[in-house]
Amino acid sequence: MRIGLIGTGTVGGGVIDILESKSKSFQEDLGLTLELACICARTDEELAPFKAKGYTVTTSADQMIKDPSIDVLVELAGGYEMPRKWITAALNEGKHVVTANKALLAKYGHELFPLAEEKGAHILFEAAVGGGIPIIRSIQEGFVGSKIEHLSCIINGTCNYILTRMSKEGLSFESVLKDAQAKGYAEADPTFDIEGVDSAHKTALLASLCSRKHVDFEKIHVTGVSSITSADIAYAKELDCSIKLLGLYHASGDRVDARVHPCLVPNDHLLSSVNGVLNAVFLECDNLGPTLQTGAGAGRLPTASAVVADLVSLARSAGKRESIPMGWFQKNNEADLVPIEETEARYYFRFTTQDACGVLANITSILAKNQISIESIIQKDVKDPGKVSIVVITEKTKEKRISSAIASIDALESVSDKSQVIRFLM
Repeated sequence: MRIGLIGTGTVGGGVIDILESKSKSFQEDLGLTLELACICARTDEELAPFKAKGYTVTTSADQMIKDPSIDVLVELAGGYEMPRKWITAALNEGKHVVTANKALLAKYGHELFPLAEEKGAHILFEAAVGGGIPIIRSIQEGFVGSKIEHLSCIINGTCNYILTRMSKEGLSFESVLKDAQAKGYAEADPTFDIEGVDSAHKTALLASLCSRKHVDFEKIHVTGVSSITSADIAYAKELDCSIKLLGLYHASGDRVDARVHPCLVPNDHLLSSVNGVLNAVFLECDNLGPTLQTGAGAGRLPTASAVVADLVSLARSAGKRESIPMGWFQKNNEADLVPIEETEARYYFRFTTQDACGVLANITSILAKNQISIESIIQKDVKDPGKVSIVVITEKTKEKRISSAIASIDALESVSDKSQVIRFLM
């Protein structure tokens, strides 16, 4: 199988390393020949080390895609528009595609997957979600005997690293973020990660696979972790919980509940012990029960390993069996999403207020007016003189009641900061 590779960055370089080190064993153990026929990058400087090794190289992706001797396009450049063009061209040429580009698939998968099915080609994307965790293949093949009723995932290593360090060391969000950037765990502009956009791309793909509906990532509710404070982490510990940024999917009749936001996860839940840069996907299935997959969700070799696994799968199956159907991933099969206002959960509220008589009574009165039942209340002094921190844990209630209540509470003169709201994992 002759491979054309676009992108020689972190993951692309890892793919080249693995193919170089494993090609002999693939031939001997599996009877497969995976030939890296051409490498494409933006500049001659990027390609120089590979040209020196004897590889065929090019700065023209279009020229490489038109080469009839190349069987598979591996797209690892990232971005939206150019990869969309390249993959579309490759599929029209009858070539299979392997990609790690979750953003592209979340945005344009509704075009690309039906085209692949029309052309009888494969698009494999194991590396797009969860890095080295084989969650895509598990959902597509391993769990087909069961209906996935619920999925919760820690799917962004940057956020998990930050929240873990905050929990273990009592550090502020800002200080851990700076350290994560220094260590290369966070980008110079971390917005994509910490505001939940990356998790939304991946969660939408997983929710689509679970429901066999097109879940539009731009329509799901997304809240990131930038508002989480060391105080929230400390209170979570008192409640025997950890705070995690989760992607969530739940089958709700004919509708799909898919969203991304921080959750208080009880410490006896399997996800609570997934720390650092690790990713994890927790599923509950009708015939299988609960299961957890965890591992490295990013990085040079874990992600490259998933790309190579897709290449091996293609080499074994191309021409021998049909591709796994993905033609249903299209606009006319879009999921009917449950609005966030209709969802239910237990909630954690943290209010910073004046230390004065009647403040707590005003807050509980507003909660009662909105039919929100209180499970417990914690009140503590804070560093600022004359202020207190009030934490309220609610019984299970609808989001729309929460939104109304919080708007009224934040309007009180005695409430000095914007209220913090975090859902419990149900």
